[in-house]
Order: sequence, then structure tokens, then C-alpha cells
Amino acid sequence: MDSFKLINDFLTFNGRLEKKPFIRRYLIVFVLTYALMTIGRAMNMPLLVAASSVFVIPQMSLAVRRCHDIGLSWAKTVLVLVGLIIPLVSLVSLVFLCWGKSDPYRNQFG
Repeated sequence: MDSFKLINDFLTFNGRLEKKPFIRRYLIVFVLTYALMTIGRAMNMPLLVAASSVFVIPQMSLAVRRCHDIGLSWAKTVLVLVGLIIPLVSLVSLVFLCWGKSDPYRNQFG
């Protein structure tokens, strides 16, 4: 796989991301994070558990691009991002991102 495409898929905050690609990519990041945390805990390696926090950046990137696709303003996007950090509220934010209706027309993000 081309490394630039990988970076573009998970680390860019520009553009839009439709519903199905968002769900697929978010699941990939979630599984990687969970696997790394589980392995770190099983091996009693706190450094490995801490390294799993690196996956927060791709999660935020995917969420921002999904907010762009829905057509949210920057203030609402910040609320969604903060919501993804708070444990119980994160479920509501994630459901909103997964089932939010895409803006069918061209908007300021593409």
C-alpha cells in the first residue's frame, strides 16, 4: 500500500468522509487501539498501553472529516470532538457520526 494514501486516509483533517468509509476506517483504528492496549496489559507493559494513545489523532482526523461531510460548523465540530473524549458521551457522538446524513451538495469542505 502506498504510504501517502495511508497517511491521507488516517491523518489528514481536510476534505470530507462519507458514512461507510468512516465506519470502516474508525473500526480499523478502534481494533488497533484495543489490540495494543490488551497486549500491553497482558504483558504488563505500561509503555505499550500509553503508546495506544497515538491512535487518538487518527480518530480525531476521521471525526473532523465526517463532520465536514455532514456540514457542521467549527463550533459543532469541536463539541463532537470533545464528546468523543468523554466516556459515555463518546457513544452518542459516535452514533451521531455514523448515522448523520451527509450533505448531498457541495459545501465549503468539498
